[in-house]
Amino acid sequence: MTAQILASELGNLIQDSRRKNTELRNAAEKSLQDLKALPVTSEAQLAADLSRRPYFISPFIIACGTQNAKFASTGVFCLQRLAVSRALPRERLTEVLEALRDCVALSHDVQLKILQALPSIIQNYPAEVRGDLLSTTLQTCSALQNAKNFAVSNTAAATLQQLVISVFDRVVSEDEKSLEVPTVAEVRGDGDNIPVRPAAHDAYKVFNDLNLLITGEKPVFIRFSSLPLTSTLELIEAVLANHGRIISTHVEQAQIVRTLLMPMIIRSLSDKLSFPITLRVIRILYLLIRNHLSIMPAECEIALGLLNHMLDPEASPLWKRALCLEVFRGIYSDSRLILEIYGQFDEQEGKRCIFGDNLAAFVRLATEKPAIIGLGQQSSVPLGRADGKDNASEQAVAEAGALAGVIGGPVAETNGGGNFIGISTQWSTIKTPCMEHLDKSEAPSLPETYVYSLVLTCITNVSESLAKFTLPLTVHHENKGRRSKTGELTKSDIETTSRNQQLLRTQSYRRKTIPVNPITLTDHSAHSYIQTTSTLVTECWPPVLATCSTFLNATLDNDYYRALVRAIQKFTQVAGLLRLSTPRDAFLTTLAKAAVPASMLLANVSSPKTPPTEHSAVFSNTKGLLSVDSLVSQASSFSLDKSRRTSHEVSVPSLGPRNLLCLRALLNLAIALGPTLQSAWSIIFETLQVADLIMAMSNPQSGLRTLGGSSNRVEADSTSEKLEAETSAVQAAARRLFESTVDYPNESFVELLEALCALLRPGSASESGQRTPITVARPQILHQRRMGSVSGVSLNTESNARDSMFALNKIGELAALNEARLAQYNPDESGWDTFVTELVRYSSNDRKPAATRLLATDVLSRTVKEMAELSMADDQRSVIQNRILSALQTQIASLHNIDNDDDMYSDTDIRIHQIALEALKNVIEQCGESLVAGWDSVFDSLLSVFTTPDPLAEAQEPNGPLGSQRAAHIPKSVEVISKQLARAAFGSVQLVCSDFLAAVPDTSLSTLLELLLKFCRQQDDLNMSLTAITFFWNVSDFLQSRSDLSMLPNILSSTQQPEEVRQTIQLESQKGTMPTLWLQVLINLSAVTIDRRAELRNSAVQTIQRIFQNYVDQLTSATWMLCLRVVLFGMVEANLVVQSSIRRESGASSSEITLWNETTKTILSTVTILISLCMDKVEDTTGLDDAWLHLLNYFREFFRCGSHALGSSVFATMVGVLSRIESPRSIEPSTLAKTAAVWREYFGHRDAWRKYAEPNQEAFVAYAEAFKAIYRLSEPSLDVELPSMLSNLESCIVDSDEIAYSSDIDHMTPLQAQIVECVSTVRSGSAGLPTFLMQMLARLSVLPYTSLAKEPEKRGPTFVALSKQSMDLLQTISIRHIQEEDIYSSGAFHSALNSLATPIQQKYIWQREGKPPTMWQKSTTTVLAMLGSGLAHIKSKDMKSEAIQSIWAEVVKIASGIIGARVPLSTSFSTLKNDEAFDIEAFLKLRKLITLPLGSTAVSDTLRRTYTRNLFETSVIHQPALGEIPDLTSAPLEDVYRVRYGQTIDPEPSVRSEMAYACLSELISLVSVQDGSAERIRLAQAAAPYLILRAALPLRAYIADRPLRGRMPAPKSQRKEMVFVLVALGKLKSEPQAIPDAPGVTSTHKKHLHRLYPLLVKATKVARNDVEVFEHLINLTDMVGEEFGL
Repeated sequence: MTAQILASELGNLIQDSRRKNTELRNAAEKSLQDLKALPVTSEAQLAADLSRRPYFISPFIIACGTQNAKFASTGVFCLQRLAVSRALPRERLTEVLEALRDCVALSHDVQLKILQALPSIIQNYPAEVRGDLLSTTLQTCSALQNAKNFAVSNTAAATLQQLVISVFDRVVSEDEKSLEVPTVAEVRGDGDNIPVRPAAHDAYKVFNDLNLLITGEKPVFIRFSSLPLTSTLELIEAVLANHGRIISTHVEQAQIVRTLLMPMIIRSLSDKLSFPITLRVIRILYLLIRNHLSIMPAECEIALGLLNHMLDPEASPLWKRALCLEVFRGIYSDSRLILEIYGQFDEQEGKRCIFGDNLAAFVRLATEKPAIIGLGQQSSVPLGRADGKDNASEQAVAEAGALAGVIGGPVAETNGGGNFIGISTQWSTIKTPCMEHLDKSEAPSLPETYVYSLVLTCITNVSESLAKFTLPLTVHHENKGRRSKTGELTKSDIETTSRNQQLLRTQSYRRKTIPVNPITLTDHSAHSYIQTTSTLVTECWPPVLATCSTFLNATLDNDYYRALVRAIQKFTQVAGLLRLSTPRDAFLTTLAKAAVPASMLLANVSSPKTPPTEHSAVFSNTKGLLSVDSLVSQASSFSLDKSRRTSHEVSVPSLGPRNLLCLRALLNLAIALGPTLQSAWSIIFETLQVADLIMAMSNPQSGLRTLGGSSNRVEADSTSEKLEAETSAVQAAARRLFESTVDYPNESFVELLEALCALLRPGSASESGQRTPITVARPQILHQRRMGSVSGVSLNTESNARDSMFALNKIGELAALNEARLAQYNPDESGWDTFVTELVRYSSNDRKPAATRLLATDVLSRTVKEMAELSMADDQRSVIQNRILSALQTQIASLHNIDNDDDMYSDTDIRIHQIALEALKNVIEQCGESLVAGWDSVFDSLLSVFTTPDPLAEAQEPNGPLGSQRAAHIPKSVEVISKQLARAAFGSVQLVCSDFLAAVPDTSLSTLLELLLKFCRQQDDLNMSLTAITFFWNVSDFLQSRSDLSMLPNILSSTQQPEEVRQTIQLESQKGTMPTLWLQVLINLSAVTIDRRAELRNSAVQTIQRIFQNYVDQLTSATWMLCLRVVLFGMVEANLVVQSSIRRESGASSSEITLWNETTKTILSTVTILISLCMDKVEDTTGLDDAWLHLLNYFREFFRCGSHALGSSVFATMVGVLSRIESPRSIEPSTLAKTAAVWREYFGHRDAWRKYAEPNQEAFVAYAEAFKAIYRLSEPSLDVELPSMLSNLESCIVDSDEIAYSSDIDHMTPLQAQIVECVSTVRSGSAGLPTFLMQMLARLSVLPYTSLAKEPEKRGPTFVALSKQSMDLLQTISIRHIQEEDIYSSGAFHSALNSLATPIQQKYIWQREGKPPTMWQKSTTTVLAMLGSGLAHIKSKDMKSEAIQSIWAEVVKIASGIIGARVPLSTSFSTLKNDEAFDIEAFLKLRKLITLPLGSTAVSDTLRRTYTRNLFETSVIHQPALGEIPDLTSAPLEDVYRVRYGQTIDPEPSVRSEMAYACLSELISLVSVQDGSAERIRLAQAAAPYLILRAALPLRAYIADRPLRGRMPAPKSQRKEMVFVLVALGKLKSEPQAIPDAPGVTSTHKKHLHRLYPLLVKATKVARNDVEVFEHLINLTDMVGEEFGL
């Protein structure tokens, strides 16, 4: 590529110089020939070849010397390309550089190409371009910097800087191989000449010439063109910035800086130079101070002093002061530099106090214009432009919430303008610092508050730098096995101690809790800096504090305020870590004052007198300050109920976001310096206490004043969000503070605890409302109420209470975090004695406010609970348990020691008692089975919640409406001191019964059962009673696992009476006998089954059931019968007494009766289940028959109550017990007979049923189920009673009530289903039973119709689904017994047909059909099935004529119902067609069954005529005109030839036309000749008149209407009917004996045509135009003619 370019350029030179410059042309031609002669294999090879041909570049040098722009441009370009490729001959570099220098005056394109070539030459030929060549290169570049073209000038300046840097880059490379490079010259050093190497010599000459230029002298080495001073300064700055190490390591360079540069800088600082010069001078000075302070301390001392002097507003303009402050800002960001400056100057005698003077200048600066920075009595937020306010607020809130240990971040700088009050990032900063304005010729316009923002940043940087240096030194780095000087224990030491004390620890205390004092690190390499830091803090903290205090009261935005607080925090932390108590306490006090509102500092504000409803709210927070309930509530309160504001709220102080910010900083310092604070803890806690008081005093709406504007509401919401963020951060800091105490050594922990406990000793605060100062040694910074100098708030009882609450909260939190410490060490060492003594004393003092007493109790209880959770060694467990339980015992005992003559407890006493009981519960929960002693005390404590003891053995009247001596012995209802106490005690009972029964001694179990019974009988809390029932079950499980229940009969063998049995059980239970304890559980539960509360009764019964179910396998026969007699029958008898009593009393409500019915149901269900289990599990059941008979007597007593609900329960019991008997031989016949008798007796109490009018569905269902259970076990001897029993079942159906929200149209009710099942299971083989069943089922089949007809207004079941199911059963039973004559002779078959005919005849009239099939369809199907089997047997039986006639009458009626229908207009077409098809199919099946039997002599002619008449009536398709049909019974053929008047209307055909054609076809079939049997002849004779009349109807209509219609065709339906009749008449061969001969005519099979001949003739006359009809008519008349012989 280079060869092509060079060839092209040489060609151009040859072409352009052909006539102008022969020398150039010849040289170019020669070079071109040489180029073409070279083999071009690669760029590198080409460059090497060209570099060995010195004359190759001659044309380019000649071109540059021509001063011709075109030639020179080509020459410079080619030289630049060769320089880049390293193809220039090294021996001709001088000529090349001179040629380039000669072209500097040409066009700017040539100048730019020269600037491109120079860096390549220096870079590619470092060894050659030295000395004069280097000077030429730099001179050429500097000359181009003076070019008029702006682009060339700027490019030249940049290139010159690049070239100068390259010179120093050579020095770096040379220094790396200094041993290989010899020295070449000597230069002046620090008093002596110093030998230097080539690159260093060049750098020295260049740097020296640059410094000579800025001092106004002429350069020695480089003949620079007239460079601007700013450019020269920038070159020097670039050298210092990029190669500061060369300046420090090369003495000759440092000498130049000391002798030339620094004097010039010092002079410049004193002179009034322009902004660009001063800016660059200060930038150079900053680099020198930052990097070369050690090599020129004297000069830097002078320069720094001048910078301090320039901060004086009278000494310098604003921009110069800003530049000085920006320098200090950079210096103070480097901790090493700060300490070097302080150590070099301030710490040395005779030196200037540079750092101190600078801080003093900051103090003066901060106060020189207080109005500008908005200095006031407190910090405030500046008011300026609104565009960035929200963003700034959000950023402040975000940082406040996000940062934990360090508050704030670096101050963001944004451009701003305008004159505003205060310091803000919006207008107090500029986008680009002054030191970066290198492109400005004039000083920028600076905000007036810019210098103050720089002062703030400097203070921040000082604190940050000191902390950055000091904090890492405080971290422990010793070997883990060594003991620290503080006496703390290592982890291994702690474990050893733990083993010695035989107590397992849950945590260990880190030996490195106390931070290392850096001063003690004498062996540290930076110990001198550490001492300098300590001296700096000791000497300079006053001006730092003064400056910070000033700005704390200035108007700052959130960013600057946060940065300021962070600076104070860091400086305080450094002082604390260095153990400098004076500056530490001073800064802590400053933060403490800033953490409370300024109004608290300046005014003596008394606590507001809040209304009584709000007074309690002050003490409602039991967690104290910095909890979610207190701090966050203040923030959230700003947005709640803003409209409710009182006048006095304006003066009430409240904590704002900045107060909370300072408070958080204070907490963070306490975290960092905790173990070293000692007496300074008082500052922390007193500040928190005052803040807590302020929050308690603050009305929820005091922090926000809304004026009704929307902007104010938005600002209010923003303020609320800020507060929420700040309070969250403060809360986190407070939490971390107390969490950090876990790792304190005991001494530090006790100091902290005593400081908190001191807040609980106010002297006679309860009487005077004032407190005396405590005498604890602490800095007297905050006094009066330990914050008097801060707040000046006058005290009263309310504030004292709040203070106590604060202290208690913090004590509790401290104890919670250090419970392992309190358990691990001796009470006097760990602070346990102090802790318990103070809290018990306070909580038992009834003169203290209730809220604080409760809080003290809560703190103690909570600590006890947490200590119970600790892991303990076995031999130390009792020690810790005694320690914590004794504390609780002391707490409860202190309440009972209060003088109460009336034995009454205040609400506070009850609450304290409750808290102690809850703590006891937690102790039991944690210790559980490991609770080795004190169970009697535990139970006594739990029994203390009841007012008076109530012995179980004392017999008394039951609690309820019982007046019978048969009632069980039941304990009275007990009373509790309060419901809350009962619940608290019950929690402990729950734990014992659920998890820790094994730990309870046997002799205490009876007391536990008594306790459970008392909790069951108490009336205050139903849930508690129900849960106690469950605990009885748990105790039962426990006792059973430890006892042999088979011993019970032996223990109670000497007693028989129930009372004696109970007393014996109680005495044995107190001795700890396990079997009697188990039985005592059941007796106690049975006593609860007649409690007032239904839920409790039912739960007790169910629990008894479950207990027996679980242990039935372990019960012997004797044990089971004992339990049955003592527990179950006693429970039933007691319930029966209650049922009888409540029905005798008039005051019992229906709801009460219902609940007792449910209890009875539950009891009987339990008895059922348990007896069944006994029958399955117990082998010897000899006593069960007697028990069952005894139970039947109870059933009869229940029947006398007249309740269906009780009846339902009784019958369910019957079913449950009898269903468990597998074989009839397993029960005595007499027992079963008595059971059946009791079952039938139920319907003997109908009068009592009407009295109570209870729903009967459930009872009747159970009644039916009981029938099935009895009948399953019955012998044939019981069949005699079946009709009466089945009648009762039928009565159940008829008398049943309607089921709400249910319908029996599609599905049977449960009762109906049960009774149908009962009927279906009956063995119908007994004499007379089939007849009864058929009659019964017949009645049930028509029950929907009969019930509605009997009581049309009654709301009850529809019986539709039952009717369909009854039809199925009727069909089954009828077919099963179809051969028995009795069903016909008794009328049962007739009754069945009669019942089935009703639904058929009610087709479309009855609307309650339900799902398919409909009732008439079901009835049709059933009838066909019955007739299919029954008609044959009717014919074969020798039956009375009346019975046969009645059956056939029903058959004819059924046939009429099948073919007929009264179709409503609303019937859909599809339904109609489907129903019609069903009826046609049914009719066809029926005619096959009845056609021949209907013609027998046993059937009367009347029935046959009725049948055929019904067929005629149904076969009519078009309704005849009035009077057109004669009397069908007496004279069906009267006036058969009379034709009515014609009409043109289109008559509507029958909706069931297909059925009509089927009936017409059947009439024709009946008349047609068959086998000639007598039956057929009788049927033909009965049907013939109706057939002739039916055929005459369409003929007469045709004769009448056809003339009127003319050529208009007849209606389609009429025409179809006409054609059908004519075709049928033609095909019909009638029975000869069916139709009498016409007068004068003899015929065999066409007599029907003879009878119709007149009509046929008339029709023929009018049908001449109707071809089809006319042909049929002619055909018929021809048939008649043939008969006549024509």
